[in-house]
Amino acid sequence: MSKKIKGKNLKKIEKQMTSENDEMMRMIKVLGGVVLALVAFYFIFAIYNGEISLFGNKNEKIPVEIQNIEIMAGSTFNRTEEEYYVLMYDFDGDYAEKGIAIYNLYTQKEDSIKMYVVDLGRSFNSGYVVSDKTQVNTNDVSTLKVMNPTLIKVKAGKAVSVFAGAEEIKKQESTLLK
Repeated sequence: MSKKIKGKNLKKIEKQMTSENDEMMRMIKVLGGVVLALVAFYFIFAIYNGEISLFGNKNEKIPVEIQNIEIMAGSTFNRTEEEYYVLMYDFDGDYAEKGIAIYNLYTQKEDSIKMYVVDLGRSFNSGYVVSDKTQVNTNDVSTLKVMNPTLIKVKAGKAVSVFAGAEEIKKQESTLLK
C-alpha cells in the first residue's frame, strides 16, 4: 500500500476514534446534566418542605405529647383501669370553668383514681347528650345518654355512680375532693 492510502486510512481511523470519544463525552455530559437536575429538584423540594433549612431552624420541633385525658363518650366503659371517673361536659359551655377546676383539684390529690374528661360539645359526642334528667342512661355504651354535665364512676366496665347535672356534681364535690 502506498503511503498516501495509509495516511487516508489512518486519518479515517483517527476521525472515527475522535467521533466515538466525542459521542461518549456528550453522553457523559447529558447523564451528568440529568443527575444534577435531579439533585437540584431534590434540594428545592427539601427546602420547600422544611427538610433542609438554609437559615437555621426557626421552627424548633416540639416533642409530641400523647393526650390520654380526653376521651370520646363512646369509650366511657372501655378504659384499661379497673376503676375511674369520667367527667362529661361541654368544654365551651357554662360549666366549662367548673369542670376544669374539678378536674384539676381532683387530679392533684395523692390517692385519686384516674379521671377522664369528655367534651360534649364535639360533634361526635353530641349524640349522647340529652336535656332531660329522666332520659339519662348509663347502662352501656349502646344506650349511653348523659346530661351536660355528668360525672360517672366506672368500675369493671360498668357505671357504679352517676351524677347528672351541675347540682348533683356539686353535692359530690366534698366527697370527691377530700
